[in-house]
Amino acid sequence: MLKKIFFPAIIVGIFSCNFKKMPSPYKGYKSLNNSIFYKYSDIGVKQRRIALGETMELYVNYSRMNDSVFWDSRGQWFPFTILVSYDSLEKSNSYKKLLLKSNEGDSINFIMKKELLFGSGFNPQYLATDSMVKVNVRISAILDSGMLMNKLRQYSLLGKDKEMQEQIELAKYVTSGKIPDSDKRGDIYLITITKGDGPYAVGGSRVSIAYRGYFINHKTFDSIPLNDPLDFTIGDSGQVITGLENGIKKMREGDVAKIIIPSQSAFGEKGSSSGIVPPYTTLVYEVTMIKVKQTLKK
Repeated sequence: MLKKIFFPAIIVGIFSCNFKKMPSPYKGYKSLNNSIFYKYSDIGVKQRRIALGETMELYVNYSRMNDSVFWDSRGQWFPFTILVSYDSLEKSNSYKKLLLKSNEGDSINFIMKKELLFGSGFNPQYLATDSMVKVNVRISAILDSGMLMNKLRQYSLLGKDKEMQEQIELAKYVTSGKIPDSDKRGDIYLITITKGDGPYAVGGSRVSIAYRGYFINHKTFDSIPLNDPLDFTIGDSGQVITGLENGIKKMREGDVAKIIIPSQSAFGEKGSSSGIVPPYTTLVYEVTMIKVKQTLKK
C-alpha cells in the first residue's frame, strides 16, 4: 500500500479526464468519459459555491454496484468529514472541476473503475479486478478561513482522544493474543508463523510477497494473493508503509509472519489515501515471503 496522504483518491485526482459528452450505460448518469459517470441525487437549497480562499467539507462513501456500502467517512474515518481547498479543485484538470460548479448541500454520485479510485495496487478481496465502484459525495458545508480554523481546532482535540483510544485497543489486542514482549521489534510486533530457510531480506533486496492486511477486529482491508504477488525493492520510497517494510526486513525466504503495526508506522493521524484505513488505526499483516530474488549492495 502506498504511504499516507490526507485526502482519498477520489479527491486527490490520480487521473485526469475531459468533460466530453459520451453515452452512459447507467440510467440517470451522465458521462465524463468511458470510465467515469455522474449524477446529482440531491440539490442544496443555499445556492452557495466554493470561492477562492475557502474550503469544501465533504461526506464520502464507497459502495459496490449493488449499493452495499463498504466504506463511509461518517462511520470509519476520523475526523469524519473530508476537507478540500478551492486551490486543489481549481488547479485540477480532472472531474474534480465538477465540485467547483456544485453548491453547498449538493449530493453527487459517481461510478468509476476500481483502479481509478484506488490505484492498480489495491486488491481487496471483496472487489473483483474489473469492478466498477460507486462513490457518493455530499457537500456538507463551504468553510471560510475562520470556520476552517475552528473546525481544525475541534479535530485536534478529538485527535488526542483517538490516539489514546488506539493505544488502549492495541494493548488489549496484544494481551488477549498472549503476544510476548520478545516479539516486539521497535514499534512493531513480528510473530513468526512458519520458518523458512532461504536468504534474509535486507535493504536493497528484491522481494516477492503475498499478504492479507486487516484491522484488529479482523476485518480485511487489503490483500495480495500468492498467485499474483507484490514485487518491490526494499528501500524504494513509497512501495509499502514503513512498519510493513521494517517487518519484512526481519524475514527470510519461506517465512510466514504476522506483523502488527501501530498507526505511527502505518497511515498515522490522517489515514490512507483511499480512505479505507481510518486515522489512528493499528494494522495487522499476515505476510508470506515467497522469494528474496536478489540482494543489491548499497
